[in-house]
Amino acid sequence: MIRSPYLARAAIRALVHANDAKLMRAIILVILTCIRAWTPSPRPRRCTALRAHPAFKQKKDPKYSLEAAVEAGEAAQRASVPQSFDDVLDEMGVSVGAALESGGERFLVECLPPGLNPELEMTCPYDPSRELAVVQALLNAIPRRVIRVACPSAGDAAMAARALDIEGCSFCGLSSAPGAGKDPAGVVKRVFGKAPDVPDCVLIVRPRNSVGDPVIEDVMTAAEAAGGVGASVILLNPDLGMKVALGIHQKDRWAAFVRSFAPAYHFSNWCAFARPSCRQIERGLVRYTHSGQWEGFHAIPQLDEFNGDLKRYGRPFGAEGAPPMPFLRVFGGSERPSRDDLAREMKHG
Repeated sequence: MIRSPYLARAAIRALVHANDAKLMRAIILVILTCIRAWTPSPRPRRCTALRAHPAFKQKKDPKYSLEAAVEAGEAAQRASVPQSFDDVLDEMGVSVGAALESGGERFLVECLPPGLNPELEMTCPYDPSRELAVVQALLNAIPRRVIRVACPSAGDAAMAARALDIEGCSFCGLSSAPGAGKDPAGVVKRVFGKAPDVPDCVLIVRPRNSVGDPVIEDVMTAAEAAGGVGASVILLNPDLGMKVALGIHQKDRWAAFVRSFAPAYHFSNWCAFARPSCRQIERGLVRYTHSGQWEGFHAIPQLDEFNGDLKRYGRPFGAEGAPPMPFLRVFGGSERPSRDDLAREMKHG
């Protein structure tokens, strides 16, 4: 009798005309009983294979234990991770100065915060003023009195000469109109022949290979000429990939030349894309200092993704006063990690 739908309809009609509270409660109870009787009960779905999958079992991995997290956080605090663009410049100056004082002829500096990192151009495009700030910090850190700065072009050299007025420093363009590698005598003349004095150090800024213009040939010419006069060579943010090599022997020669440069400093952000905006969010960073080693740090996610990410480094976000980002130290070692190693180590577990 309770299962009949006519009983529910009659109860609803009686509820409309009811005036007594007890009668109304009784009618509502009848309606709820009918609804419960007509509601189908869900059938339990059994999936033994799914329940047996390791992903559904509780894991006890010491990598993600509370003790490991506390130790990683303390290691990051001791490492003094740069929290702003000025911190990066200060750390770079100390590391490069120590590398030059320790001896050597060829050094590699990769200072790639937002604004100088090609992989972050979708979020933070290239900023010439930021590159000038890095060059100025390097010139102030180099313990040499006569420095020759080779810029990508004569226009860049003129802009840097107007913006930077440092005693003992002069500027020139590295490549010429005929193209890279086609005028080695002209490279030597521009870098050394027109210099006011014989340089103690040559700083080559942002040399980049491109199809039909292998700048690495001019860089090799300048490095060989610098070795002839006893000058050190520093490469700043180079991109000397083998994408324009014409044969195996040329690739081997270029690769051997790139390996001849000892790392003096490295800084770059490790980012991921936020969906659906496709905006790059900082997930960590990688750095190398001369007195330290290669280190990777995880950024602890914040409740507000705009709070403490790439805008900590200033423009174009316009938030130099952003709060600091907490980090966890992930790895450290004396060998430079490959891109695959970085992807594996920097992946959030």
